[in-house]
Amino acid sequence: MQTIQRILSIVLLSCMLALAGADEPAPVEDTKRLDTIQYGIEAQVIELLSTLKSEKNDEYKAELLKAFDASTSPKLKAAILDFFGAMEFKDAEDRSAVLIQKRDTQPDSLVAAAFSYLIAIKSKEALSEAVTILDEDEKRYVQAAIKAIGAAGSDSEAEALRKAYEVDGVEPAVKEAIVLALGAMKSGPSYELLASIVSNEESGKTLRMYACSALGDLGDERAVEVLALASVAGDPNVRAYAIAALGNFSTKDARSAVREGLRDGHVLPRLAAAKAAGKARDVDAIPFLEFKVSYDPEQAVRNASITALSEIGGSRVDDFLVSFLLENKNSTQYRSAALGAIIAKGSEKARIAALKAFTLAQAEKDRAVFTAFARATTAVDDKGAIPFVELMLGDKDFSMKLGAIAWAERNKAKELEGLVKTLSESDSNDAVKKRAAQALGRLSS
Repeated sequence: MQTIQRILSIVLLSCMLALAGADEPAPVEDTKRLDTIQYGIEAQVIELLSTLKSEKNDEYKAELLKAFDASTSPKLKAAILDFFGAMEFKDAEDRSAVLIQKRDTQPDSLVAAAFSYLIAIKSKEALSEAVTILDEDEKRYVQAAIKAIGAAGSDSEAEALRKAYEVDGVEPAVKEAIVLALGAMKSGPSYELLASIVSNEESGKTLRMYACSALGDLGDERAVEVLALASVAGDPNVRAYAIAALGNFSTKDARSAVREGLRDGHVLPRLAAAKAAGKARDVDAIPFLEFKVSYDPEQAVRNASITALSEIGGSRVDDFLVSFLLENKNSTQYRSAALGAIIAKGSEKARIAALKAFTLAQAEKDRAVFTAFARATTAVDDKGAIPFVELMLGDKDFSMKLGAIAWAERNKAKELEGLVKTLSESDSNDAVKKRAAQALGRLSS
């Protein structure tokens, strides 16, 4: 009897210990990420940086800077700078400037990463070093220095660029970079140089293309006449760049040249014209774009025209996109593009019509259309997608739920927190439960 009691006591104690262990919280994702930053190998930290970038996560800046300071790996340091640049965090500005100042003792890859970071945040910290590199023609870094000047320089640095352009024997690639930088700086005194390059057919195709872009960035309306002439040049690449640049201007002549570009026989100018018409919000281009959506032979032009229509907006555009979406005879890929455009830019009325189409597709036995619609929906990072994502969270397909959870987490959609919580607790699929639980912490923070 005592033996049986002893056995029962042991069993009871084991159960109690098991239950106690079950109550202990599993390591949370936040702890794992902090540990990875502190103790992980290079590949693990770089993989985490990629994840944080996709999440637009700004929670680990301090820890990443500590890892940067402690690391002896140029690759890891460069990856951290790349992350900070992509997120436009200015916390690593001083560190990057020091790397450039001490460039002779640093790996080229790390100096390049420091330049890329400073360019991304439009920093002025290394401008004096960039001018020095340009003046002394330090070929390893000259391209990066030019881009840095273009991102944050002023008229004095622009003068250094123009001076470098005129040097005998300067390489074509350097000239091209200088032209783009002058446009990015919106340097008014550079107009004459840029216009002369565009107008001169002997300048070379690539240089003319970049000069067109620079004139567009400059915003000087004197450029419209120059660009309009270039929009009918013999080379389709030059025509495309000229048309794209004309999208920066709202004059009658600029818009007219863009609309003519929609009729160009080559795909590149038509594609550029569709984007330019949308950028300029040219209402008069709407019938041209509607025709492109329905009948252009090139997929890229049709998709760009859908996007352009949504940028222009208005009741006519809404009616056209909804009608196009609801017509089953239209290709699924273009109907999906129309759905995404409506979610991103459409009126409330248009979104309601799109949601009905989405719901009908979800109920169909053949899931191909719904899958395409769902993919287009989750590509739109806008609160207008919430009703669509909500339907996906309740879908029978676990992959739809996973995609919807990822969207909710990425967009920090607190409106969906309750549904995500329910999935984390009671979904029949373990992968969905785990992914929902992981996202829940971010939604509730």
